[in-house]
Amino acid sequence: MPLGQAGARALASGSPVEQVARLLTAPLCRPRLHVHVGAPLFRGSEQPQALALARSAVTRAWYSAARQLGEPLIPVAS
Repeated sequence: MPLGQAGARALASGSPVEQVARLLTAPLCRPRLHVHVGAPLFRGSEQPQALALARSAVTRAWYSAARQLGEPLIPVAS
């Protein structure tokens, strides 16, 4: 199943000191996180087609998660 998540960058970006500060203040100022689980994939027999299908499904799952948080949607280069 494809899985997309958005919002983790708010917790994991910055210097180690900034990350610890965010962790300590998280109960007061909770960052928004969203995870989207897509429909199961049924892989075909051709590997290139299966990889393209998986990439497309994961990209759609990420877009769905990002939309839930109102994050800017930046097109993914192929």
